[in-house]
Parts: sequence; C-alpha cells; structure tokens
Amino acid sequence: MKKRHPLTFYILCSCQFWWALSFYSLWAILPVFLGDELGIDQKTSFATFGAYAALGAALLFVGGWLADKVLGAKRTLVWGFFFQGLGYFIIAYSALTAQPTYVFIGLGTIIVGRGIGSVAPPTIIAASYEKDDPRLDGAYTLFYMVNNIGAFIAQLGAPIVAYNIGWTAAFILSAVGMTVNVITYWIMHKKINPASEADKLKIPFKTNSLFLSGALVTVAMASYLLTNLPLAQFVLAAAAVTILFLIMREMKKEQPESRMRMIVGLALMGQALAFFVLYNQMPTSLNFFAINNIEPEIFGIAINPVSYQSFNPMWVIFLSPILAHIYTTLGAKGKDLSMPGKFALGMLICSAAFACAGFSQYFGDENGMLNPFWIAAPHFLFAIGELLISALGLSAIAKLFPSRIRGFIYGAWNMTLAIASVAGAWVAGLSSNTGVEMTPVESLVSYGNYFYALAIAAAVVGVICVIMAPRLNRLLETPPTDTPEALKTA
Repeated sequence: MKKRHPLTFYILCSCQFWWALSFYSLWAILPVFLGDELGIDQKTSFATFGAYAALGAALLFVGGWLADKVLGAKRTLVWGFFFQGLGYFIIAYSALTAQPTYVFIGLGTIIVGRGIGSVAPPTIIAASYEKDDPRLDGAYTLFYMVNNIGAFIAQLGAPIVAYNIGWTAAFILSAVGMTVNVITYWIMHKKINPASEADKLKIPFKTNSLFLSGALVTVAMASYLLTNLPLAQFVLAAAAVTILFLIMREMKKEQPESRMRMIVGLALMGQALAFFVLYNQMPTSLNFFAINNIEPEIFGIAINPVSYQSFNPMWVIFLSPILAHIYTTLGAKGKDLSMPGKFALGMLICSAAFACAGFSQYFGDENGMLNPFWIAAPHFLFAIGELLISALGLSAIAKLFPSRIRGFIYGAWNMTLAIASVAGAWVAGLSSNTGVEMTPVESLVSYGNYFYALAIAAAVVGVICVIMAPRLNRLLETPPTDTPEALKTA
C-alpha cells in the first residue's frame, strides 16, 4: 500500500499555486510593460528583466542562511509572501498613477521577498520525508506540476487582463495571490513541519528588528541596481564567486564519500546553468517571436500572442504526472535513469526544441506569419527538458548535499538561475531588432537563425553532459556519510 504524502506537502502545494499565479503574472508581462508603458527599448527591457530575475535568485542564498540559522524556514516563508505581496501592490500603484519610479521600488521589494521566502518550500518538503524516501522524487515533480498550474493560468490570463482591463488590474492579480498565502500561513502554520532547529526557537525582538531593517535596506539597494545594470551585473558576479568559495569550504568539512557527492552536485549545477540560459528565452526572445510572427488565433479564437507563453506550463502540467509515474515505476525496479543521465537527456531535448523553432522559418506564409503549432511544439519539447533538469534539480540537491546546509545549498542552486538570468537576457538581446524596423518576413528569418544557433549550443552542452555522465555516476556509487542529527532532519 502506497503511503500518502505528509500534510505539510499539501499545504505548501496550495501556497505554491498562489505564489506561481502571482509571480508568473508579472513574469509574463513585465518585458512588454517596460517597453509599451515606460518606453524602454527591447534590448534594455530584456536586460532589466534579466537583472530583476537574477537579483531575486541571488538573494535566495541569503534566504537559505536565514532559514537554516536565523529565522527558520517557516518564518522566512511568510515574510517572503508579505514582501512580495507589498511589491505587487506598489507596482499596481505605479501603473495607476503613471509614476515609473515606483515600478523599480516595487520590483526591488519583490526581489527581497523572493530571496527571503522561496528557499523555504523545498527545504520544508525535504525535511518532511525520511532519508531515501522513494516518494521524494514524485513529491518534487508533483510540486512542480502545481507550480505550473498557477503559471499556466497566470501566463494565459495576465496578458488578457492587462490588455483588456489595464496593467493595474494585472498587477493587483499578483498581489491578491500573495495575500491569500499570508492568510493561509497564519491559519495553517501549526500544521507545517519544522525544517530546522531555528524553526523551534523563539526569535528575540532584536533579531527581528535587525532582519526587518536589513530587508528594507536591501529593497532600496535592489531598486537602485535595477536602474544601474552594469553595477548589478558586477554585484551578481561577486556574489557567485563568494558562494562558490563557501561551498568549497563546506566540502572540506565532509568525509570523502560525501565530498564526492557534492562534486556531482556542483557538476549538475554547471549543467543547469546552461539550461536556465535557455529557459530565460521564453519570456524574452520566444515571447517576442510569438508577438511578431505567430498568428494571433487558434481554431478561429483570438489569442493575445503574449499568452502563448502559457504553452510551457500547460505541457508541464500534462507531462508531470506521467513522468512522476515513470520515475516511481522504474525506481521500484531499479532501472531509473541516473540524475546525470536525466540532465544530459534534458539538454539534448532542449536542443531539439530550439531546432524546431529555427526550422519554422521555412513554413511562414507570404506575410511571414506562422501557425501556432510552431510555438506550441518547441514549448512541448522544452517542457520535457525542463522536467528532467529544473524540477529534478531540487531533488538532486536534497540527495547530494549534507542536510545540515540544505537551505544554504538551495540558495546556491538558485544562484545558477541568477547568473543564467543575466546571461540569458544578454543572449536574448542578440535577437532584438532595436533601432531596425523589420517586416514579419525579415524577423522570421532572423529569429529562425537565432534559434538554430541556440540549438547548436544546447547540443554541444548536451553531448558534454553525456560524456560526463558515466564519471558522475561512478562518483555517486559510494553511499553518503552524514551525522545522526542530519539523518533525523533529512
């Protein structure tokens, strides 16, 4: 008889749905909003979007430290919801009053909220299962599916709301999601399992005051960095080097067997970095490809081209339970593909996705417009690669790194997202036609060649991953050593 998932898992799935509804509503429309409402050119809007995504991911490192050592994961969870909700309300106010300055203040507030709280869910979920529990892979995959249900509704609905009701209404939609999460937490927080010793301790007033003061200062700094992109990129690079140094220092404290597993984890982070560069093409180059070259209707029903982004979470929703079942079935038979093997396969499938998008240039009509199939098909392939790499990345971290630094390592994992957000925005800028007016026929060829280049780059990384996989598998063969205390919290 199969064991049910713990109650904590279901509570966090509910919160993750509302988080995704909020986050991906802004994700779907921010690059377009920056151009249409603030008059920012396409390349700069991509760079601003990349910095926004990167800074939020980079601060997850701090969120992991707060969850592990200071506030506990449960408190960082609710503070994250609060700051993100406040940020969405500030952006809505900016759109309502036409004061652009508040856009960057709101984005800075969301960045801090995301950094504080987004490490908490995977940390708490991992702590709710016994070590080597076979349900964990399935739990993370289902959690990722719930995330994508919210993302699907957000990416489909937010552009419709923004264009038909107004930008303010779309941003308020995001704020409502975070408000629901704050309320849910206060009703259900006693039912959520603690993830660390910090969760069980009472936090002194001084500590809370220092935390809030630091959070507000960080809001101001993040808001400023969004208006000074070169400085933001320098800060992110410095943070990445610092985190790598800290991981190497932690590795020296481990037994040789555990150290080998951490090396595998770092290798997978490097592979994930390449994936996230590709992932960041969806709200940027792939989005504007759809705007410029995909027919705005499906089966005679008018569709806002910005909403085509919802194809990705739609396919993830469809594929998640299928892959979760496959993982569980193969795992029970001892035939599941190794984690390095899944990462390698995922990269090769991502290469196929961009090859498909590039191939579309030969199927445009006389006006350079394409059937929606040519945006749905790449998203389908990309969703498979995403489930093999991004969703299972969380599971890999839970298995490969010691439980005593789990929150910190989740933050470090997301630092790969930060670096990739900046790199992905720069790469997407190569597709922009800033300063050059293109007809749809011309832009179709331009996008096609761009996607071919991405397909080749992804294929090269995929082949390297295939070559590395056997070596990484051998490093995984020795069971990890961990302390009894760590085993209790795994």
